[in-house]
Amino acid sequence: MEPLPSSNEGRLLLAAFLVLLILIGLSILGERTLPLFGGDRELAKRVYKTLYVGLGGGMLGLAAPALVTGFVDRLRALFARIDAKGAVADAILRDRTLDQAQTAGFTLMALFALAAMVAAALVWAGILWPGER
Repeated sequence: MEPLPSSNEGRLLLAAFLVLLILIGLSILGERTLPLFGGDRELAKRVYKTLYVGLGGGMLGLAAPALVTGFVDRLRALFARIDAKGAVADAILRDRTLDQAQTAGFTLMALFALAAMVAAALVWAGILWPGER
């Protein structure tokens, strides 16, 4: 399997940064968006909690491939520089390791996206992050 170009991970990391900016923008808007919900604070609170959980998990998922491949790449460089010996060093320095890291990164991205959707649904239902009673 030929590894994907690193520009894919870079684009996904940029998308994660844009999602972070959206989250910051939503937190800055805060009370100013209350008229969108007809003045209903409970609905606004529920929507914002769901958005924060869903978008936060999505952001983590988008960043996962770049984080995993970057970590493995730096670990390979470190092991090569210090001329490490042993089973772990041999496994890290194999040619297939970067392909496996990319596969693991994209698998983690899918798992984080799925977990974010489930968590957002549970927050919306009031199960995961219940409001004050």
